[in-house]
Amino acid sequence: MGAISTTSDVLDQALRNAGLEEAFDDRGIAHEDCPGCGAIGGLKLSLARGRVHCNACGSEGPLLAYLREKTEAGEWNHEPFSEAEIIPIEPRLPQVVEPAAPLHAELVAYDPLPDAAPILEPVRAAKTKKNWGEQIIITLLALVFLGAGLAAAGLSGFANFQAFSAGVSDPLQARVWGWSGVIASVCSFGGFTFFWWHLSGKRRGEAARALVFALAGAGTSIAGTTLFMINNAQGQQVSWSNAEQVRALRQSEIEDWSRQLAAIPPETRSIEGLEAYLAGVEAVGRTHQKPYRDAQNELGQARRRAALEQKIAGARADLRQAVEGSALTLPAQNLPAWFFALMLELFSSQGTSIALVSLLLLYSTKPTQDEPLDLDEELIV
Repeated sequence: MGAISTTSDVLDQALRNAGLEEAFDDRGIAHEDCPGCGAIGGLKLSLARGRVHCNACGSEGPLLAYLREKTEAGEWNHEPFSEAEIIPIEPRLPQVVEPAAPLHAELVAYDPLPDAAPILEPVRAAKTKKNWGEQIIITLLALVFLGAGLAAAGLSGFANFQAFSAGVSDPLQARVWGWSGVIASVCSFGGFTFFWWHLSGKRRGEAARALVFALAGAGTSIAGTTLFMINNAQGQQVSWSNAEQVRALRQSEIEDWSRQLAAIPPETRSIEGLEAYLAGVEAVGRTHQKPYRDAQNELGQARRRAALEQKIAGARADLRQAVEGSALTLPAQNLPAWFFALMLELFSSQGTSIALVSLLLLYSTKPTQDEPLDLDEELIV
C-alpha cells in the first residue's frame, strides 16, 4: 500500500480485495465516492480511526464494513443502489459510539499505525505556526500607541491636577483635590482598556460596567482639562493687562523725569569737576566766598541730573525688555478649550486602550505542543 502499512492482516486483506491498497496517502487517508448521497470524493477513509465519513451528508460507518460491501458489490457505478449494496451508514452522533460486538472482535487485532504520531506532527506544527511579520508590526505599532497614549494621559493628569488644586485655597486640600484629577485620568484610559477587553471576550455585562466607569473618568478628565485651559487663558489675559498698565506707568514716569531733567541748566558742570573745584577752594580756606556756595548748588543740580538720567535709562531698558519679551511670547489663536480637552482625552484613553488590548489579544493565546487534535477535522499539512 505504498508508504502506508498496517498491523492487521484482516484490514490488509480487505484493502487488497477492495483494490484500495494503493489508494491511501502518507497520512492514511483516502477519498471515495459516497454510496449514500453520491458525492464524488466525498467519503473519507481513515486508517488511523478505522472509520469512513462523508463530508457531504455527514454519515459514517466502520471501515471494514465499507471494504466488505465494496468487495461484494464490485466497483461503484454511481447508479441507484439496491438495499443490499448500501453499507450500514449510521447518522453521526455528538458522542463517540462503540462499534458492534462482531466488528469489535474483528478490530481487536488491529492496532493504530505505529507512525500515526509522526503523521499528525505536521498538522500540529501547522496549527501552531504564526505570522511573525504581522506580530512584529502590530507589536511595534501597539508600543507606539501605548507611548503616545500614556504621554497624553500624563498631560491630562497634569492639567487636572493644576485645575482641581487651584479651586482650593488650603495647600493640603489643594494637593488632595489635585491628585483626584490624576486618578480620574487613570480611570479613563484604564476603564476603556477593560471595556474593549471584556467586549472582545463577549462579556457584555462586564464591558457595560467598565464603559460606565471609563465614561465617568473621561468626563471628569475633560472637565478638568477644559478648566485648566480656561484658567490659563484668563491668566494670560490678566498678565497682558498688567503688563500694559506697567508699561503705561513707566512711560509716564519717564516723561515726568524728562521734564525735571529739562529744568536743569545745560551748562551745569559734571559732578567730578565740581567736586574737584570745591576741594581746591576748601584747601585754600575760601569757603566763605560766593563762588564756593554757587559751586555747591551746582553740584546738587549735577547729582540730581545724574539720578534722573539713571532712572530714565533704567525705565527705558525695562520697557525695551518687556516689548521684546512680549513679541517673542505672543500667542497664536488658541484652540477652543473644550476641543483641546476632548482630543487630549481621546488620545489618552483610546490610544492606550487600543495598544493594551492589542497586546493582550496578540500574546494571551499561545498554543502548546501538547494540545490535542480533533480527529474529526481534515488532516491538512
